[in-house]
Amino acid sequence: MSFYFPYMFWAQTESCLSPYSLSLSGMPAPDGSFLDGLGVDLAGPTAGALPELQAKLAELFDVEPERVLVVAGASSGMFLAAARWFRPGTRVAAETPSYEPLRALPLFFGAELRPLQRRLEDDFRVTPEAARSALAGASGAGHLFLTNPHNPSGARMEADEIAALAGEAARAGGVLACCEVYMEFVRPEERVHAFALAPNTITIGSLTKAYGLGALRVGWVILGEGLAHERAALMDRLFLAYVDPPSVALRAARRALDRLPQLLQPLRRVEEESRPLWERWLRETPGVEAHVPPRGLIAFPRIAGVPDTAELVRYLQHEHGVDVVPGEFFGAPGHLRVGCGVPAETLREGLARLTAGLEAWRARR
Repeated sequence: MSFYFPYMFWAQTESCLSPYSLSLSGMPAPDGSFLDGLGVDLAGPTAGALPELQAKLAELFDVEPERVLVVAGASSGMFLAAARWFRPGTRVAAETPSYEPLRALPLFFGAELRPLQRRLEDDFRVTPEAARSALAGASGAGHLFLTNPHNPSGARMEADEIAALAGEAARAGGVLACCEVYMEFVRPEERVHAFALAPNTITIGSLTKAYGLGALRVGWVILGEGLAHERAALMDRLFLAYVDPPSVALRAARRALDRLPQLLQPLRRVEEESRPLWERWLRETPGVEAHVPPRGLIAFPRIAGVPDTAELVRYLQHEHGVDVVPGEFFGAPGHLRVGCGVPAETLREGLARLTAGLEAWRARR
Protein backbone atom coordinates (compact mmCIF):
# COMPACT_ATOMS: atom_id res chain seq x y z
CA MET A 1 0.00 0.00 0.00
CA SER A 2 1.26 3.46 -0.88
CA PHE A 3 0.84 6.32 1.63
CA TYR A 4 0.80 10.07 1.14
CA PHE A 5 2.53 10.82 4.45
CA PRO A 6 4.99 8.05 5.41
CA TYR A 7 7.11 10.48 7.41
CA MET A 8 4.40 10.76 10.04
CA PHE A 9 4.25 6.99 10.49
CA TRP A 10 8.01 7.09 11.11
CA ALA A 11 7.81 10.17 13.34
CA GLN A 12 5.16 8.58 15.54
CA THR A 13 7.00 5.29 16.03
CA GLU A 14 10.71 5.51 15.13
CA SER A 15 11.95 9.08 15.38
CA CYS A 16 12.90 9.02 19.07
CA LEU A 17 14.42 5.63 19.81
CA SER A 18 17.38 6.96 21.80
CA PRO A 19 17.96 9.33 24.73
CA TYR A 20 19.87 11.58 22.30
CA SER A 21 17.16 12.63 19.91
CA LEU A 22 18.17 15.34 17.47
CA SER A 23 15.23 14.52 15.22
CA LEU A 24 12.74 16.98 16.70
CA SER A 25 12.04 20.26 14.94
CA GLY A 26 10.50 22.19 17.80
CA MET A 27 10.74 22.86 21.50
CA PRO A 28 9.56 20.33 24.08
CA ALA A 29 6.32 21.00 25.94
CA PRO A 30 6.61 23.84 28.46
CA ASP A 31 5.78 23.80 32.15
CA GLY A 32 1.99 23.71 32.24
CA SER A 33 1.71 26.09 35.18
CA PHE A 34 0.61 28.90 32.87
CA LEU A 35 -2.69 27.02 32.58
CA ASP A 36 -3.33 26.95 36.35
CA GLY A 37 -6.91 27.85 37.14
CA LEU A 38 -8.06 27.64 33.54
CA GLY A 39 -10.55 24.88 34.25
CA VAL A 40 -12.43 22.76 31.77
CA ASP A 41 -14.67 24.68 29.40
CA LEU A 42 -17.52 22.60 28.02
CA ALA A 43 -19.43 25.50 26.49
CA GLY A 44 -19.68 25.62 22.72
CA PRO A 45 -16.64 27.29 21.13
CA THR A 46 -18.69 29.99 19.46
CA ALA A 47 -20.09 31.02 22.86
CA GLY A 48 -16.85 32.86 23.49
CA ALA A 49 -13.69 30.81 23.15
CA LEU A 50 -13.45 30.87 19.36
CA PRO A 51 -14.25 34.56 18.70
CA GLU A 52 -11.97 35.61 21.57
CA LEU A 53 -9.05 33.64 20.15
CA GLN A 54 -9.69 34.97 16.65
CA ALA A 55 -9.76 38.52 18.01
CA LYS A 56 -6.50 37.99 19.89
CA LEU A 57 -4.78 36.60 16.80
CA ALA A 58 -6.06 39.54 14.77
CA GLU A 59 -4.61 41.91 17.36
CA LEU A 60 -1.23 40.15 17.42
CA PHE A 61 -0.93 40.13 13.64
CA ASP A 62 -2.51 43.57 13.18
CA VAL A 63 -5.13 42.35 10.73
CA GLU A 64 -8.91 42.44 10.52
CA PRO A 65 -10.57 39.53 12.42
CA GLU A 66 -12.48 38.68 9.25
CA ARG A 67 -9.21 37.51 7.68
CA VAL A 68 -8.37 35.08 10.51
CA LEU A 69 -9.46 31.45 10.81
CA VAL A 70 -8.63 29.24 13.77
CA VAL A 71 -7.79 25.69 12.70
CA ALA A 72 -6.73 22.42 14.32
CA GLY A 73 -2.99 23.04 13.95
CA ALA A 74 -0.97 24.14 10.94
CA SER A 75 -1.51 20.73 9.32
CA SER A 76 -5.23 21.46 9.24
CA GLY A 77 -4.49 24.87 7.77
CA MET A 78 -2.45 23.35 4.94
CA PHE A 79 -5.16 20.78 4.30
CA LEU A 80 -7.79 23.54 4.22
CA ALA A 81 -5.85 25.67 1.71
CA ALA A 82 -5.18 22.65 -0.49
CA ALA A 83 -8.83 21.58 -0.42
CA ARG A 84 -9.92 25.04 -1.57
CA TRP A 85 -7.33 25.84 -4.25
CA PHE A 86 -5.42 22.73 -5.35
CA ARG A 87 -8.14 21.19 -7.45
CA PRO A 88 -8.00 19.17 -10.69
CA GLY A 89 -6.98 21.38 -13.57
CA THR A 90 -4.65 23.53 -11.47
CA ARG A 91 -0.89 23.32 -11.15
CA VAL A 92 0.96 23.56 -7.84
CA ALA A 93 4.67 24.34 -7.72
CA ALA A 94 5.76 23.03 -4.34
CA GLU A 95 9.22 23.47 -2.87
CA THR A 96 11.58 20.52 -2.61
CA PRO A 97 13.21 19.38 -0.40
CA SER A 98 10.06 19.76 1.63
CA TYR A 99 7.88 18.58 4.44
CA GLU A 100 5.89 15.76 2.86
CA PRO A 101 2.41 17.38 2.87
CA LEU A 102 3.66 20.09 0.52
CA ARG A 103 4.20 17.41 -2.12
CA ALA A 104 1.35 15.11 -1.05
CA LEU A 105 -1.58 17.49 -0.68
CA PRO A 106 -1.62 18.76 -4.30
CA LEU A 107 -1.67 15.15 -5.51
CA PHE A 108 -4.28 14.16 -2.93
CA PHE A 109 -6.67 16.82 -4.25
CA GLY A 110 -5.95 16.10 -7.92
CA ALA A 111 -3.73 19.02 -8.90
CA GLU A 112 -0.71 18.76 -11.16
CA LEU A 113 2.46 18.88 -9.05
CA ARG A 114 5.67 20.57 -10.19
CA PRO A 115 8.83 20.64 -8.03
CA LEU A 116 10.30 24.01 -7.11
CA GLN A 117 13.87 23.18 -6.26
CA ARG A 118 15.68 24.62 -3.26
CA ARG A 119 19.42 23.91 -3.44
CA LEU A 120 22.06 23.88 -0.73
CA GLU A 121 24.44 25.67 -3.12
CA ASP A 122 21.97 28.59 -3.19
CA ASP A 123 21.32 28.54 0.57
CA PHE A 124 17.96 26.90 -0.22
CA ARG A 125 16.53 30.05 -1.76
CA VAL A 126 13.63 30.16 -4.23
CA THR A 127 13.83 32.65 -7.09
CA PRO A 128 10.95 34.27 -8.95
CA GLU A 129 12.48 32.98 -12.19
CA ALA A 130 12.30 29.39 -10.95
CA ALA A 131 8.69 29.89 -9.86
CA ARG A 132 7.78 31.40 -13.22
CA SER A 133 9.36 28.49 -15.04
CA ALA A 134 7.55 25.93 -12.86
CA LEU A 135 4.18 27.59 -13.46
CA ALA A 136 4.65 28.34 -17.16
CA GLY A 137 2.24 26.60 -19.48
CA ALA A 138 -0.27 25.51 -16.86
CA SER A 139 -3.70 24.87 -18.33
CA GLY A 140 -5.43 26.29 -15.25
CA ALA A 141 -4.46 28.44 -12.30
CA GLY A 142 -0.91 28.06 -11.00
CA HIS A 143 -0.22 28.14 -7.26
CA LEU A 144 2.89 28.18 -5.07
CA PHE A 145 3.19 26.09 -1.89
CA LEU A 146 6.09 27.05 0.38
CA THR A 147 7.36 27.19 3.94
CA ASN A 148 9.08 30.16 5.53
CA PRO A 149 11.40 29.54 7.28
CA HIS A 150 12.02 26.48 5.17
CA ASN A 151 11.42 23.01 6.54
CA PRO A 152 13.87 21.19 6.59
CA SER A 153 16.74 23.68 6.18
CA GLY A 154 15.64 26.64 8.31
CA ALA A 155 16.48 29.06 5.47
CA ARG A 156 14.41 32.23 5.61
CA MET A 157 12.98 34.35 2.82
CA GLU A 158 12.73 38.10 3.23
CA ALA A 159 9.75 40.29 2.47
CA ASP A 160 10.84 41.28 -1.02
CA GLU A 161 11.38 37.63 -1.97
CA ILE A 162 7.93 36.60 -0.77
CA ALA A 163 6.31 39.53 -2.55
CA ALA A 164 8.07 38.65 -5.81
CA LEU A 165 7.00 35.01 -5.55
CA ALA A 166 3.41 36.07 -4.83
CA GLY A 167 3.61 38.15 -7.99
CA GLU A 168 4.51 35.05 -9.99
CA ALA A 169 1.54 33.19 -8.51
CA ALA A 170 -0.71 36.14 -9.39
CA ARG A 171 0.67 36.10 -12.94
CA ALA A 172 -0.45 32.46 -13.13
CA GLY A 173 -3.88 33.27 -11.71
CA GLY A 174 -3.16 31.59 -8.39
CA VAL A 175 -2.26 31.97 -4.74
CA LEU A 176 0.86 31.63 -2.65
CA ALA A 177 0.20 29.42 0.38
CA CYS A 178 2.97 29.74 2.94
CA CYS A 179 3.31 27.64 6.08
CA GLU A 180 5.07 29.79 8.68
CA VAL A 181 5.16 27.49 11.72
CA TYR A 182 8.89 28.19 12.15
CA MET A 183 8.48 31.98 11.95
CA GLU A 184 7.84 32.03 15.71
CA PHE A 185 11.55 31.19 16.15
CA VAL A 186 12.41 34.48 14.47
CA ARG A 187 12.74 37.60 16.63
CA PRO A 188 9.51 39.66 16.39
CA GLU A 189 11.22 42.61 14.71
CA GLU A 190 12.59 40.29 11.98
CA ARG A 191 9.42 38.38 11.14
CA VAL A 192 7.75 38.60 7.76
CA HIS A 193 4.31 37.23 6.98
CA ALA A 194 3.02 36.43 3.53
CA PHE A 195 -0.52 37.69 4.22
CA ALA A 196 0.83 41.23 4.70
CA LEU A 197 2.93 41.30 1.52
CA ALA A 198 0.52 40.56 -1.34
CA PRO A 199 -3.25 40.20 -1.73
CA ASN A 200 -3.13 36.61 -3.09
CA THR A 201 -1.35 35.05 -0.11
CA ILE A 202 -2.21 32.71 2.73
CA THR A 203 -0.23 32.50 5.97
CA ILE A 204 -0.50 29.32 8.05
CA GLY A 205 0.87 29.15 11.58
CA SER A 206 0.57 27.49 14.98
CA LEU A 207 1.81 27.37 18.56
CA THR A 208 3.57 24.05 18.01
CA LYS A 209 7.22 24.70 17.26
CA ALA A 210 8.68 27.59 19.27
CA TYR A 211 6.33 27.15 22.22
CA GLY A 212 6.09 23.36 22.40
CA LEU A 213 2.28 23.46 22.41
CA GLY A 214 1.52 20.99 19.65
CA ALA A 215 -0.72 19.03 22.00
CA LEU A 216 -3.26 21.87 21.89
CA ARG A 217 -3.73 21.36 18.12
CA VAL A 218 -4.41 25.06 17.63
CA GLY A 219 -3.26 26.96 14.57
CA TRP A 220 -4.38 29.76 12.31
CA VAL A 221 -4.87 30.78 8.72
CA ILE A 222 -4.58 34.46 7.81
CA LEU A 223 -5.76 35.55 4.39
CA GLY A 224 -4.21 38.20 2.20
CA GLU A 225 -6.61 41.07 1.64
CA GLY A 226 -7.47 39.86 -1.84
CA LEU A 227 -8.66 36.52 -0.43
CA ALA A 228 -10.79 37.83 2.45
CA HIS A 229 -13.93 37.01 0.46
CA GLU A 230 -12.94 33.32 0.60
CA ARG A 231 -13.45 33.08 4.35
CA ALA A 232 -17.01 31.72 4.20
CA ALA A 233 -16.01 29.00 1.71
CA LEU A 234 -13.09 28.04 3.91
CA MET A 235 -15.28 27.93 7.01
CA ASP A 236 -17.66 25.63 5.14
CA ARG A 237 -14.81 23.18 4.56
CA LEU A 238 -13.84 23.37 8.22
CA PHE A 239 -17.41 22.59 9.22
CA LEU A 240 -17.34 19.56 6.96
CA ALA A 241 -14.03 18.41 8.44
CA TYR A 242 -14.64 18.76 12.19
CA VAL A 243 -17.30 21.49 12.80
CA ASP A 244 -15.54 23.27 15.70
CA PRO A 245 -12.21 23.00 17.51
CA PRO A 246 -12.52 22.06 21.20
CA SER A 247 -13.22 24.90 23.63
CA VAL A 248 -10.66 23.60 26.13
CA ALA A 249 -7.85 23.92 23.56
CA LEU A 250 -9.07 27.33 22.42
CA ARG A 251 -9.06 28.69 25.99
CA ALA A 252 -5.59 27.26 26.59
CA ALA A 253 -4.31 28.82 23.36
CA ARG A 254 -5.82 32.17 24.33
CA ARG A 255 -3.99 31.95 27.67
CA ALA A 256 -0.77 31.09 25.83
CA LEU A 257 -1.04 34.12 23.54
CA ASP A 258 -1.14 36.34 26.63
CA ARG A 259 2.08 34.78 27.88
CA LEU A 260 4.27 34.43 24.79
CA PRO A 261 7.37 36.11 26.30
CA GLN A 262 7.20 33.70 29.25
CA LEU A 263 6.71 30.70 26.95
CA LEU A 264 9.71 31.73 24.84
CA GLN A 265 12.16 31.60 27.76
CA PRO A 266 13.06 27.91 27.21
CA LEU A 267 13.83 28.73 23.57
CA ARG A 268 16.02 31.64 24.63
CA ARG A 269 18.04 29.26 26.81
CA VAL A 270 18.47 26.84 23.92
CA GLU A 271 19.58 29.72 21.68
CA GLU A 272 22.17 30.80 24.25
CA GLU A 273 23.45 27.42 25.44
CA SER A 274 22.75 24.79 22.77
CA ARG A 275 22.67 26.54 19.42
CA PRO A 276 26.37 27.55 19.46
CA LEU A 277 27.38 23.88 19.85
CA TRP A 278 25.14 22.95 16.94
CA GLU A 279 26.39 25.79 14.72
CA ARG A 280 29.98 24.78 15.36
CA TRP A 281 29.20 21.16 14.49
CA LEU A 282 27.49 22.18 11.24
CA ARG A 283 30.39 24.43 10.19
CA GLU A 284 33.37 22.36 11.30
CA THR A 285 32.52 18.66 10.99
CA PRO A 286 34.39 17.00 8.10
CA GLY A 287 32.09 15.60 5.42
CA VAL A 288 29.16 17.78 6.53
CA GLU A 289 28.07 20.65 4.29
CA ALA A 290 25.30 22.86 5.62
CA HIS A 291 23.46 26.14 5.41
CA VAL A 292 23.40 27.45 8.99
CA PRO A 293 20.19 29.45 9.44
CA PRO A 294 20.41 32.58 11.61
CA ARG A 295 17.39 31.54 13.71
CA GLY A 296 15.59 28.36 14.59
CA LEU A 297 16.52 24.85 15.64
CA ILE A 298 16.83 22.83 12.41
CA ALA A 299 19.33 22.47 9.59
CA PHE A 300 19.59 20.10 6.65
CA PRO A 301 23.25 19.23 6.07
CA ARG A 302 24.42 17.13 3.14
CA ILE A 303 26.51 14.15 4.23
CA ALA A 304 29.36 13.55 1.80
CA GLY A 305 29.48 10.12 0.21
CA VAL A 306 26.22 8.86 1.76
CA PRO A 307 23.47 8.52 -0.86
CA ASP A 308 21.20 6.37 1.35
CA THR A 309 20.57 8.35 4.52
CA ALA A 310 17.57 6.21 5.50
CA GLU A 311 19.88 3.26 6.00
CA LEU A 312 22.39 5.54 7.73
CA VAL A 313 19.77 6.75 10.23
CA ARG A 314 18.82 3.20 11.17
CA TYR A 315 22.50 2.48 11.79
CA LEU A 316 22.94 5.64 13.89
CA GLN A 317 19.93 4.77 16.02
CA HIS A 318 20.80 1.16 16.69
CA GLU A 319 24.61 1.35 16.87
CA HIS A 320 25.28 4.86 18.21
CA GLY A 321 22.11 5.79 20.09
CA VAL A 322 21.33 9.06 18.33
CA ASP A 323 18.25 10.08 16.32
CA VAL A 324 18.19 12.34 13.26
CA VAL A 325 15.78 12.49 10.31
CA PRO A 326 16.73 10.98 6.93
CA GLY A 327 16.54 13.27 3.95
CA GLU A 328 14.45 10.72 2.05
CA PHE A 329 11.35 11.97 3.87
CA PHE A 330 11.97 15.43 2.41
CA GLY A 331 12.72 14.22 -1.10
CA ALA A 332 16.48 14.68 -0.66
CA PRO A 333 18.47 11.48 -0.01
CA GLY A 334 21.98 12.25 1.16
CA HIS A 335 20.86 14.86 3.68
CA LEU A 336 19.92 14.68 7.36
CA ARG A 337 17.70 17.03 9.29
CA VAL A 338 19.47 17.76 12.57
CA GLY A 339 17.81 19.69 15.39
CA CYS A 340 19.21 21.38 18.49
CA GLY A 341 16.14 21.93 20.67
CA VAL A 342 17.53 20.00 23.65
CA PRO A 343 19.64 20.91 26.70
CA ALA A 344 23.28 21.65 25.97
CA GLU A 345 24.64 18.51 27.64
CA THR A 346 22.21 16.31 25.72
CA LEU A 347 23.12 18.06 22.48
CA ARG A 348 26.87 17.83 23.13
CA GLU A 349 26.66 14.06 23.66
CA GLY A 350 24.22 13.62 20.76
CA LEU A 351 26.50 15.44 18.33
CA ALA A 352 29.51 13.45 19.54
CA ARG A 353 27.59 10.24 18.88
CA LEU A 354 26.51 11.53 15.49
CA THR A 355 30.08 12.38 14.53
CA ALA A 356 31.35 8.99 15.68
CA GLY A 357 28.53 7.26 13.83
CA LEU A 358 29.26 9.06 10.56
CA GLU A 359 32.94 8.18 10.82
CA ALA A 360 32.17 4.53 11.57
CA TRP A 361 29.63 4.36 8.73
CA ARG A 362 32.16 5.61 6.20
CA ALA A 363 34.81 3.23 7.52
CA ARG A 364 32.59 0.19 7.03
CA ARG A 365 31.53 0.98 3.45
